[in-house]
Amino acid sequence: MLKPTSTYKMSKTLKTSLALSSYQDPHLKGQWKRAMIDAELCSRIVVKTEKKSTGRGNGGYQVTDTSAVTLD
Repeated sequence: MLKPTSTYKMSKTLKTSLALSSYQDPHLKGQWKRAMIDAELCSRIVVKTEKKSTGRGNGGYQVTDTSAVTLD
């Protein structure tokens, strides 16, 4: 689980759903709130990917030497 920092700001959608929720038990409401905050934080994680080729060279493909190939 991720923990919100001091700069975390809850979305308006989450605030509204918490205000309009039908949970009577405060413990269950707290669990649901924690799960929704965790989901918001997880959705903000940026996955770094490998940069693709710029179109020069082999374009990211493996190059094989075909000079030694003989046709029968």
